[in-house]
Amino acid sequence: MEENKKLKKLPVIGRVQHGEQLLINGKKRVKEYGHFIAKIKEENMKPYLEKFNKIFKEAKNIDIKLVGDNPLSIRQERYNQGGAVCYCLENQTTGRQKVKNLWQPIECKSDCSYRQKGENGKSLCNRIAWLKFLIPEIANDRIWLMKITGQQSIDNLKAYIEFQQTQGNSLNNMYTIFLQQKEQINFNGDTFNNYILDIILKDEFISKKSIPETPKKQSENTSSLTSDKVTNSIVEKRVASTSSTDNIKPKESLIDNQKEDKKKTTNTTNTAESKGKEKASKKAKTDNESNQKNQQETAIDEYKDCYVLLGTHQEKILDKDYLVGEFTDMNDQVSNIYIHPNFKDELLECELGSVMRLGLQEVKNKKFAVNIEFVEKHMKKIAA
Repeated sequence: MEENKKLKKLPVIGRVQHGEQLLINGKKRVKEYGHFIAKIKEENMKPYLEKFNKIFKEAKNIDIKLVGDNPLSIRQERYNQGGAVCYCLENQTTGRQKVKNLWQPIECKSDCSYRQKGENGKSLCNRIAWLKFLIPEIANDRIWLMKITGQQSIDNLKAYIEFQQTQGNSLNNMYTIFLQQKEQINFNGDTFNNYILDIILKDEFISKKSIPETPKKQSENTSSLTSDKVTNSIVEKRVASTSSTDNIKPKESLIDNQKEDKKKTTNTTNTAESKGKEKASKKAKTDNESNQKNQQETAIDEYKDCYVLLGTHQEKILDKDYLVGEFTDMNDQVSNIYIHPNFKDELLECELGSVMRLGLQEVKNKKFAVNIEFVEKHMKKIAA
């Protein structure tokens, strides 16, 4: 096959994948690992494999460099027990079919019987993709291949690469491919959590491990310090009050002294009760202020770096339509941001006022959202 011949001409180390097909109870089953692994066919590639396993053990992201102007090749492909028997490159109408061990041209159409889904939601001819890339941390003179069968993963990579090409950006950069778990629904309506592949510029990638945690301890310490200051203040006042009481001059008459003692005892009791109430009131006020402060800090952290949707419209760039969102940030700065095709449909379902975090990339003075994380998603009401 022509595509395989092109791949074989390149010096290949092996394949990178995040799952593999295993024989379980006599049946072939795909085991998903949730992290990247590497496989080799040639024994002399073993040092590269050992290096991969050392650097990327259970890694969910890898820094790569794409190969060529078309690093992703997509095609329809059909297999039988003997291997591939038919294939057709994407956007082409003529494919190749294996007849008596010879490859012959064949018309490829979307209504081909092999491409139609059966009752189980599967077809005999499936859409697959191959990604070609270098891993500079391992070698710069040999490439790796990745066979991709997940349709969402293929769409993610295809949309991103085409987006860069549309903007006239060079693909000769360092990128990060990464896995993220998403809920998906299959043909029968069953829900699964699958690992989806995506790609972004290395400089734009933020690992979850590098995201700082909310400074809860700092808030607790601040609250504790405030409480200690209030307590110390109360103690100081009580000491001052006691010293003032000790300096009261005694009366000459015993009766006057007794009356004064009784009055003093009553005043002391009332003062103690008053101070107790005052202390409780101050503590309640301090606790309330501390809770309000913590709630305000939590709210600020929750909406930090967020954008609020004000409206949307279409705009054409190089004969291609893009959805443009009008957003305001938390500093009331309004911006027009071009939306990555992957998020177009989901954003159009959102009502104005939806809150989200945007992964932005600026190209030729235009801002593009290459990732969207919804914080408050308000869906549009559709009339029945």
